[in-house]
Amino acid sequence: MRNKHLTKAYIERKVDSDGSQINLNISIPSTFGLKNYPFFLIIKSTSKDCTKLTIYPIFRKKIIKLSLFGQNISDEVINVLSKILKRYEIIHNSGFLMKQKQFFYECYFNLSFSDVKSKDLKTSLDKIKNIFKEIKIEEIGLNN
Repeated sequence: MRNKHLTKAYIERKVDSDGSQINLNISIPSTFGLKNYPFFLIIKSTSKDCTKLTIYPIFRKKIIKLSLFGQNISDEVINVLSKILKRYEIIHNSGFLMKQKQFFYECYFNLSFSDVKSKDLKTSLDKIKNIFKEIKIEEIGLNN
């Protein structure tokens, strides 16, 4: 292992008076072969104490995000859902989160609504839609 550091840190000054905006200058290691990728998928996860960014180099300017919410979801339902999702290329997923009997899950697919496979995904999810309180499928596009 050439680099013995797991993370890199620096201090950045806030841009506005309420502290909600910062400018980030992030360098991505060249080991990703970045010149082959025209876009980055940037996923922001915010908790009470921090905001985490996860950045993936991607080829598409549009991808699909799936959000699921339900209550009292059984292991059997999670297994059925897992079998459905395995048929698609997932770029990122949140993992299954159970909090006070509420179920949350999000994932990002290497698909856009124009892909035929996205219609297959919607059809598969329609078969289990009565199990979840909410199933949301949205297309995430280039941020201009």
